[in-house]
Amino acid sequence: MEDTQFKNPLLQAFLAELEHLELYKQYCNSPNEWLKKLIDERFVQFYIRIRAIAYFSKIIYFTARHFDKERRKYEKRYVLTLDSSSCDDYGSKNEGANTLKEMIVDESASIHFQERLSHELDQYIQHPILYRAIQSLNERQQQILYLAYVINISDTEISKKLNVTQQAISKSKNNALAKVRRLINA
Repeated sequence: MEDTQFKNPLLQAFLAELEHLELYKQYCNSPNEWLKKLIDERFVQFYIRIRAIAYFSKIIYFTARHFDKERRKYEKRYVLTLDSSSCDDYGSKNEGANTLKEMIVDESASIHFQERLSHELDQYIQHPILYRAIQSLNERQQQILYLAYVINISDTEISKKLNVTQQAISKSKNNALAKVRRLINA
């Protein structure tokens, strides 16, 4: 007999396990009382396991729903001060007014984006040969290359920032690039 003749999903799930299917085939080939009892015992164990899984699934589902319902009720009843909407001088709430939390100024938002980036040039290098070449440069050359190629500012702006002439910046940058080229091609 084939196991596909059963339409009951529970029997199909039971016979989907290879051990149970083998027992069933043995019983079909040579029916005896001992195999019948063994299959019945295995089915009872399987059924108890399925019932337990279904029971715990329902408990988890309904407990989660109850918890969520109670949490929402609590949050509605006890609104945090910062979550409440702002009021005018007379205590009446303004329509469309922001919450107090939205009115707090975010100090970190005023920090310029470039200031939050790493100021180390080697943090932006992924290629190992180029990384070693950059590491061989002195700190000033690394700083100039960082400002020129990561921050993308001109030699004139770099010279103002470092209090040196534009020619010195240009010369230092060209020397650093030549050294990096030599080390990469070596």
